[in-house]
Amino acid sequence: FLMELLRFATAGSVDDGKSTLLGRLLHEAGAVYDDHLRSLRGSPERQVDYSWVTDGLKAEREQGITIDVAYRYLRLGDRIIIFADAPGHEQYTRNMATAASKAEIALLLVDVTKGPLPQTHRHAYIAWLFGVRQFIVAVNKMDLVGFEEPAFRRTEKVMGEYMSRLGSCSLVCVPTAAPEGHNLHRRSTLTPWFHGESVRGVLEGMACGGDGEGSLRFAVQGALRGTNGGRRIAGRVLRGTA
Repeated sequence: FLMELLRFATAGSVDDGKSTLLGRLLHEAGAVYDDHLRSLRGSPERQVDYSWVTDGLKAEREQGITIDVAYRYLRLGDRIIIFADAPGHEQYTRNMATAASKAEIALLLVDVTKGPLPQTHRHAYIAWLFGVRQFIVAVNKMDLVGFEEPAFRRTEKVMGEYMSRLGSCSLVCVPTAAPEGHNLHRRSTLTPWFHGESVRGVLEGMACGGDGEGSLRFAVQGALRGTNGGRRIAGRVLRGTA
């Protein structure tokens, strides 16, 4: 039978927990092998660093940051999800733009103790410019505020107001605590006031766009300099017509 394909990119400011959330999500879905998991732990006494599931470069692990875009695959029922874990540092914004150019859904991470930052807004705007109209906002690190509802609602309100100024799009906010997996695969008992779906539940309910249908989807693969000094964007048409 025909499998549905869903392209998905993480976004948000540095240290908001993008790689950790994605690593934990993949682990709970059974997409991380046991030997890989043991290598992430290092020793039985150490806790697993889930950010290392996607941060495989030596420089990334030494500095504790994401530099390049990492792609991972997950099968959920009759659909395959391609995850693109993008960096949050401002100097690597171009890498995030590459990931967004191929995505149908953007997962925006927001540290609830800091709220949306300029890079959060920048990533949301870039994703929107590339045609992404489905957004999930993971209001992360809820454990640092005792899983209190008012802290979540403040961030939800700010992000809702910002996204409404961009234009037409769907937005779902989920309170999360990535290392422990709260509200990733199932609803957490620590957020009884939250009646929405987990991140996985939201993903399973979002619409997939066919490769040959819908608006133009052009994956940016490089910028070329012409003989006249101008620049040209090079890439591949994933769906639609130019």
